[in-house]
Amino acid sequence: MNHRAWQLREFLKRTVLKPLEKRGTCGLHKELNLPRTRGTLCRYLVYSLTFVTMCATLWTLVLGGGEVITVTFSSSNDIVKAVYKCAYENPDGSVDLVFNIPRGGEELLRLNSLSARDSAKGNKTDNSSSSEEESREKGVKGSLYPISLNSEYLINSVTVCPAGQEVDYLIIVHSATAYFARRRAIRETYGSKRLFGHLTHRLVFLLGRTSDPTATKQIQDEAVINKDIVQGRFIDSYHNLTHKGVLGFRWISEHCPLARVVIKIDDDVFLNPFKLVREVLPEVSNRSRVISCHVRKSGTSVVVRGKGKWVVHEDEFKGYKYYPFDYCNGYMVILTGDLIRPMLNAARLNPFFWIDDVYLFGILPATVGGTKFVDMRGVLTLKFDVAKTCFESKGADCKLLAVSQWRPEESERLWYTVLSNLTESAKTELHVFGKS
Repeated sequence: MNHRAWQLREFLKRTVLKPLEKRGTCGLHKELNLPRTRGTLCRYLVYSLTFVTMCATLWTLVLGGGEVITVTFSSSNDIVKAVYKCAYENPDGSVDLVFNIPRGGEELLRLNSLSARDSAKGNKTDNSSSSEEESREKGVKGSLYPISLNSEYLINSVTVCPAGQEVDYLIIVHSATAYFARRRAIRETYGSKRLFGHLTHRLVFLLGRTSDPTATKQIQDEAVINKDIVQGRFIDSYHNLTHKGVLGFRWISEHCPLARVVIKIDDDVFLNPFKLVREVLPEVSNRSRVISCHVRKSGTSVVVRGKGKWVVHEDEFKGYKYYPFDYCNGYMVILTGDLIRPMLNAARLNPFFWIDDVYLFGILPATVGGTKFVDMRGVLTLKFDVAKTCFESKGADCKLLAVSQWRPEESERLWYTVLSNLTESAKTELHVFGKS
């Protein structure tokens, strides 16, 4: 770049980028003491329009639509590296400059800190108006970011995890409001806090809200008794599972930040906790940024258009036939604890996408970068009858870690079968129910 072009670029940086607002929009307006004559006013408008057009044109020529520059946000002196893409002139005479921040880099996480500070200062957020909030709660198109990022909890169990102490593993269950029996069964089986005497492990259920006043009262009573319910303000529905997942990441970051391993599980999944403690935790606990699950590899899962259970709007993943990143079947996912806060930060940068498996365990890890996926499909199954046979014949030695689609009414028998096949030496080794 020659000296003249460099001078021009520096001039534009001073006059255009200096007033850059946090959302990347440059307002090239000044308060002018305009004379009231029509001719003078017209001349001012023509001069302003000419100047704005010239700046936008020269900016494009100088940067060439691909030069990396640094953008300083004046209120915080944060510096973010971005690639200039193009400029747009608005009807009011202002100019929008479009920058690209590459996915997966530290720049995205640095940019998120600006968003977090905005919220802390009480600035206007995406869920500031009641109409926008209602749209998000219903999961309709127009939701920008998950409402659970900033909204208040309806129910918040803050004493689940011991303050200042590590938790060996935390089970976080996505449950529906009406499934009281499933939650009871989990508490009495693999989710029992008394299960292992030598480990600190905790259990939390995530719920949305319901319009049923009877169920609402029952959930409130359940929370008081068990102290393991976390409820968000969004409507509890299939299309709002992304909100539920982000709520979970936020709750962990705020109230259980020292969890070494987080196990996200659905309320119709049966977990073999003995296999978890003997084989999985030793492999995962000391690793960094690992997600273990039934992995869907990049370029293998179709982005469904038109009609179907998982249909995607034409404006989302436009131009893609397949999802361009690895992600998990979300019924059973194991994450190292160091991923939770970065993934929560990444949720502030990625607009709401209703398919929770893709958003929570695909888009967010891809944004964080450096995440390692471990495919566990060999020890997971969706076939309950196959799992039942395995547990009945081998008990805790069954190779399966988890089975989806289990039947709560059979939980006690299945759990008894697993326990009855556990040897005394294994019970002693694992300190089952405090046995040592």
